[in-house]
Amino acid sequence: MQVTGIEIVKRPDIAATGALVGEKVELTYGDSLRVNVSFDYRGLQGSATLYGAIGSRGTFEFKEKVHGEASVALPQSPEEFTPCMASVDIPITSEIGPAADYDLYCKIMEVPGPDIFSQEIPDVIDIVGIPSTYELL
Repeated sequence: MQVTGIEIVKRPDIAATGALVGEKVELTYGDSLRVNVSFDYRGLQGSATLYGAIGSRGTFEFKEKVHGEASVALPQSPEEFTPCMASVDIPITSEIGPAADYDLYCKIMEVPGPDIFSQEIPDVIDIVGIPSTYELL
């Protein structure tokens, strides 16, 4: 799986701002990071989950701070690989602290066999601002 693009979504009623993969993006609380991926699929028609996470690469594991999930429709393609595209929005919430150089990765879950991972993209996200201390009811 390949990450093909990222977009900053400020509000649902405002068009997203695109960025090149690997280009540093600055997000604040209330924004979302839309991650676009492409992959080749061969198998039965069905669905899977695209999972995207922002965090930091530790010595032994990726330490997630925030994540998002989206359903992906998989085409009927038992003989040949079929190109597929999908996207997932990762909301920026108070679960992630303001800091520089967060990392990004995606995976496709709930497919036959092991999860399919994208490459990790290091040091690509800066979180700025102050997390909200209240919640709207």
